[in-house]
This record gives sequence, structure tokens and C-alpha cells, in this order.
Amino acid sequence: MIGGYGQTLFQIPRNFELEFPLILGRDFAGTVISTGHAVSKIKVGDPVYGFVPLHKPGSFAEVVLTDACHVQPRPKHLNPVESASLVYATMTAWSALFLFGNLLLKQREGRRVLILGASGGVGTAAVQLLKSQNCVVYCTCAKDATDLVYSLGADCVFNYTDPDFEKNVEMETRYNIILDCAKIGYEKIPSTWQYDTYITLNSPLLHNTDRQGLLTGLAISVRDFLKSNIDSCSKGSQVRWAFFVPSADGFKFLHDLISKDKIKPTIQKTFNFEHLPDAIKALSEGHLRGKIAVDYKNS
Repeated sequence: MIGGYGQTLFQIPRNFELEFPLILGRDFAGTVISTGHAVSKIKVGDPVYGFVPLHKPGSFAEVVLTDACHVQPRPKHLNPVESASLVYATMTAWSALFLFGNLLLKQREGRRVLILGASGGVGTAAVQLLKSQNCVVYCTCAKDATDLVYSLGADCVFNYTDPDFEKNVEMETRYNIILDCAKIGYEKIPSTWQYDTYITLNSPLLHNTDRQGLLTGLAISVRDFLKSNIDSCSKGSQVRWAFFVPSADGFKFLHDLISKDKIKPTIQKTFNFEHLPDAIKALSEGHLRGKIAVDYKNS
């Protein structure tokens, strides 16, 4: 957030110019009302969906401005709300797994991936993304979410409220990747679990730079990152901090999968625009079953 969490780092690509009001939201779907002179593949009136990079004003608005490379034609089989709900979650999952988890360069078929917190927005997207690449997907979630996660294609689902949860995960296999969508943290991963790469979407980088300033915060973050990797080396593992990356190529790849119905929307609840504060509150409370969406058309 430019005026809050992460403001120190997010200001860098904006040349330290604060813009108010602060507009939240990253993904969207709508109709093109104007294009730049160099834009040729997108026409006024086209139904599209896409995202806004983190350092720019967000998508909780009637009019959104973004780069043409961050927009794709809206899939014909999805309505605007369904389309918008997919973008940021799938892009975050792709960034974590393909870039930070190196699946972009490695053979994907048969890779064993454990997703912690698989029933949320990024988790449900990650399950489908990995299954589209013929990976073997193991997931953790609450008991009431197991049917949902299995319906997305998961090969094995562990109920984290089960007294034998940690032992069941340990005994299953050695995982090529653990993707932490539940903010558990590397330090709390049981030492008996065997894995090659642990990826978290909740690194301390933003927290450190906010509290300590840019240079000191970066230095502390580098120290923490190195320490976690030194600790994990003893069992042949590595730790990665993952972030959403606004990749045009990544979005093209995901758009192809979404258009082929390989990745489907999972929406827990849709709020009208006038109830946006309620939507943000529901998001902040966590324990979601898919995405929270906002519908402007019916407002």
C-alpha cells in the first residue's frame, strides 16, 4: 500500500511522488473506452480483463488505466466478475511457482508440490495451475474445505486440524516444492518434512523496510534470507521469498489456460461496489474459500 504497508519499496518506481486518493485493487474486467496511439491489438469497445501493477493506482474504480501488455481479451465463457477474480491470484501463483520456484525452466510433469493453505484465492489458483502442467499436487486446508480442494484436482489433501497432520505430511513423500499460502513461515515448518524448495508469499521484506527504512530494512532482510537458507542447507533444501511479478508473458500463458477452461474461477462471495468496505473486511479476516469479488455493474 502506497500510504501504509510496503510504502517504502512501492514508492521507488513512482519516483517518490505520492498520489491521493489511494486506490486499492489489482485485477479487473470491463470494456475498453480508450487506447493509446501505439495500441493496435485492443480496440475501443472490446471486453477485456487484466491487472494493474502494484506501484500504480488500483482497480477499485469506474475507470482503470493500465498498460496494453497487462490486458487480454475476456474469455467468452466467463462473465466479468469471474474473469476479474482470476487474474491477480493466478499471476501470484505463477510468479511464485514458475519464477521463484524455477518451474519455468524445469520439467513440470511429475513434480511434487505441497500447497499450504490451498483453499484461498492463490491456493485454489495454484492447484489448478499445477494440475494443468501434470504436477502431483498435495494440499493442506481445513476439514470443511477438503471437498473444494479435491474438486480442483488435488491428488492428496491433508486436514490441518487432524491430530496426525504433521506426521501424515511427513510420511507421504519428499516434496520438490512447498508453496506457503498460509503465512506459516519457514521457521514453523516441521523439521521432519522433506522438501527441495520452500516458497513463501509472506516475506519480511516490506515489514523490515517500513520499520527500519530502505537501506537498513534491506540489510536486515538479506541477513534473514541468508540465515534461513543456511539453516535449510543441512537437509538439502532452499528458501525462496516470492512476490507478484507483473509479467506480460506470464499473463499470456495463463490467459491461454483460462481460455481453455484449465483454470476456473473460485469465488466465495461477490459484493456490490457500494459494499466495498465489507469486501475488504471479509478479505482481511482470512480463512477464505477462493476469492472475494466486487461487482460494479449491479451497483
